[in-house]
Amino acid sequence: MVLSKKVPDIHIFSTRAGDVAVRPDLNCYLLLPSMPTSPCAELRPLHPSVWGGKHYFSSRWHDSIYVVTGNKFTEAQDLSVGPSRQARNLHPSCCGGQHYFAVTGGFVIILSQGTSTAVKDLATGEPVPGLYPGHQWSEEKVGSIRSYLYWHLWDNFSGRFFTLHPNILSFLPGGLGLAKGPAFGAWKLLTALHNYSDIPITKSHRLLRTVGYAKEKLADAGHGWTASLPDSPEPGGVLVALAKAQFALPSQYGGAGLDTEQEEWEEAREEEKTLEVALQPSEVAYTWQYQLGLGKDAILFCRGIQVTNSSNPPHEVPLPPSP
Repeated sequence: MVLSKKVPDIHIFSTRAGDVAVRPDLNCYLLLPSMPTSPCAELRPLHPSVWGGKHYFSSRWHDSIYVVTGNKFTEAQDLSVGPSRQARNLHPSCCGGQHYFAVTGGFVIILSQGTSTAVKDLATGEPVPGLYPGHQWSEEKVGSIRSYLYWHLWDNFSGRFFTLHPNILSFLPGGLGLAKGPAFGAWKLLTALHNYSDIPITKSHRLLRTVGYAKEKLADAGHGWTASLPDSPEPGGVLVALAKAQFALPSQYGGAGLDTEQEEWEEAREEEKTLEVALQPSEVAYTWQYQLGLGKDAILFCRGIQVTNSSNPPHEVPLPPSP
């Protein structure tokens, strides 16, 4: 579970068109026709007019999706199309909510732990006595350190928790670490050069290394995603952004705590490099390349290499820590 202060908020809610998972930091969202069981989802762009929202929410009982930004809110029938009406001011009683729920008959706003208000209209603030969200996980969500519950979401219709499919789980911050396994960093031995003579020598040799990322190892995480709209983001590009974010997370959230922005995030290819190594008599030079991976799969083949005289891999990590 990733604390909300360490990652951008993710917004998961129901609409009349299906369930929605919004990533405002990536300006896109997944539309899921059947969140509990379906591995398929439509990857859609957020319309620029609804970028940067603090809260995105709706329900199966509302025609609109609501986006709160500052002390204003907008309504949209489709987040990829944009608002269906002009932005309006939130009533003072509706400002500053930690969580917003669209429910039958109005809205419930959790202002702080143990404090909530229920209104018929976000603009007028007309109260609705006794109205409650109906989401049994909301109390845990507010009262715990968790920013959201990754695999336990409450289905208000079936009256039970359900599990997200790994294809959907991967879209959430930290979800790749849960779906594919935690991140790891390791040095891979590329070559070992020996000086079998009794005199110092200098050897020049051509080194073949892999540079870039293993596209096929990430592609399965978004296997069920489709991008049918003309301006939809490429699933592959979104997966790269998700992988970068996963590696940047601390280890307790399945990450490596490393910044990979400066690495080459192009599809993996073989690259030749010439090395010149000075060797003393009976000395061995070991050439290593640093890799990052998830679970058991190497994902990113870093450009940096190191040469050592020991068969043990280097201790240094060639990537900067994440901000």
